[in-house]
This record gives sequence, C-alpha cells and structure tokens, in this order.
Amino acid sequence: MKQILVLCFLLLTISAIPVSAQEKIPGDGSSLTCQLILSEFVNKIGKTHHEIQELYMRCSVQDYFIKLCESDVGYEELKPFINKGITVEYEIRNGAWDICKDDPDYAQSRIGPYIIIKKILH
Repeated sequence: MKQILVLCFLLLTISAIPVSAQEKIPGDGSSLTCQLILSEFVNKIGKTHHEIQELYMRCSVQDYFIKLCESDVGYEELKPFINKGITVEYEIRNGAWDICKDDPDYAQSRIGPYIIIKKILH
C-alpha cells in the first residue's frame, strides 16, 4: 500500500511539470546494465491491474518504464532476460508513457522519464 501511495505522489508531482514527449534527459549513456523486471500495471490514480504487466529496467537508483512502441527491441527479444541482468544500448526520454502512434486510443496520461531500448548488448 505504501508503494502505491508513493507512486501516486510521484506521478502527481511529475504530471505538474510540462514536458515534451520526445525530450531527452541529459546524462544518459550509450549502454546500461540493470535488472529487467516485469511489473503489474498501475494506472495514474494508483489502481493496480493484475492482468496487465509492463517491463521496467530496475537500476540502482530508479526503475525506468520501458516504452516498447518506441524501442528497436520488442517484448519477445527481452523476455529471456526477465528477472535477470541485461546490458542494453538505450536512451532515456521524458514524456508520455502510454501514447503510441500504433495505438492512439489507449492512453493513461502517465508521464515522466522512460527508457527506449536500441539494442541488447548482453
């Protein structure tokens, strides 16, 4: 419950900051090694949907949502690395998590930093 409240607070705080959907966050590198995790979908008001799961990169400081529709790597390529360490070529962006060109009707208005994966290195 505490994690859901913290997530709600963070999402509300981030949603107050205007950002571009394609804004690149300075300081991200060309490769990153983190744990790839599968997490249940939590909407912007903190409600968990057990039937929907999403991929995140769990790094030492933060978990980053992986926006697959902008990535060059798909779910099936990432699947063998779930709950394991993975090294990827990546870019961190700041913007809308749920808005994809191929599915414009599905949007939760969740915004903030997210990762796109360009290539799996290990």
